Amino acid sequence: MAWRGVVLAMGIGTLVGAWRPLPAAAEEGESPAAQAGHRLYSQHCEVCHGIRAGGDGPLASELRVRPADLTRIAQRRSGVFPDVEVREIIDGRRVVRGHGPEKMPIWGDVFREQTAGATYESDVRDRVESLVTYLKSIQRTQ
Repeated sequence: MAWRGVVLAMGIGTLVGAWRPLPAAAEEGESPAAQAGHRLYSQHCEVCHGIRAGGDGPLASELRVRPADLTRIAQRRSGVFPDVEVREIIDGRRVVRGHGPEKMPIWGDVFREQTAGATYESDVRDRVESLVTYLKSIQRTQ
């Protein structure tokens, strides 16, 4: 049952990200990697974590554990953004506290399913790294 919500969230996130234009902040002053990460965030993460990554997406209230405020990752770690930890959470090597009875979708696996060809692992790494770059770019200092 709970996985239905996650699958629904993934589908809605993909639909929302597919038609919604990027906010101006993603287009102005961000590196190409951060822009690519923002697009991926909009497609895959926004439905739970929210447009501004505050943990308040449209499906947040449906989850047993509220999604994290992704703008305060560094703040929760004494001002240091944990690149490796965030990368491992996104690609599924590090377990996060459950969203429902299971866990957050493993985006590394999702990205693998979306890519094909001999270079798919590097494509997956590039997508994950773009998300890490974007998340690092939106950290609040206070």
